[in-house]
Amino acid sequence: MKMIFKNNGFSLAEVLMAVGILSIGLMLIATMFPAALYLTTVASERTMAAIVADEAFAKIKLYGLQTYPSVISDYNNISRSPPIDPNEFSYPSVDPCSTNFRQYYWSALCKRTDPCEYQVTVFVARKTSPALTYQGGGEGGIRPKVINVLVQAGLSSDKLQITTAGQEKNVNPPTAVLDSATCKIYHIIDRNSAIVTLDRPWEDAATLPGSIWLIPPPVSGGKNADIEVYQEIIKF
Repeated sequence: MKMIFKNNGFSLAEVLMAVGILSIGLMLIATMFPAALYLTTVASERTMAAIVADEAFAKIKLYGLQTYPSVISDYNNISRSPPIDPNEFSYPSVDPCSTNFRQYYWSALCKRTDPCEYQVTVFVARKTSPALTYQGGGEGGIRPKVINVLVQAGLSSDKLQITTAGQEKNVNPPTAVLDSATCKIYHIIDRNSAIVTLDRPWEDAATLPGSIWLIPPPVSGGKNADIEVYQEIIKF
């Protein structure tokens, strides 16, 4: 009786095809990890930013405001007697680990809109390394900086020209900017030399030429420090 043997294995072509499909799948999965890490970091920073901003508004209400003119003024630059401890502008203000390195900082710009009413804008920033230095000075040094801008003829209303010489390097996307005249917040999405593109048209052309406030990047270069910008009306 003749016996017939059946081959139940895989051919080399089938193995190679399976390995190729598996490799493509693993590559697609691997490309998702950087995006997932980035989104996780952004979500964590924004969650912390909301907590830091709540503490900042509470401290401003606690320490109060002096009589401001109807122009934007730097809250961190107030002279008081006794002065505010610089650590109060960091989070946490008391370091539980005694490492002398705090990552989150806040700064505020205030504008009087009524004899007893102020519009307060809080910038929340993160310092990723103790070796980084910023232009603001003081604790952390991460403070908003004012830069002059204007709209030139021929440019669309969502584009501004930086007119403060040498300040182009401090205006990098993505970062939030505050209009000094209207206190409206915009976000920079692109910069080409001294021309920056905003996320939406400049709403009040009558305020140009004017100035914007923003958190500049580290002096030595690197990732922008600003995370979020918050606004609140505070009455005293």
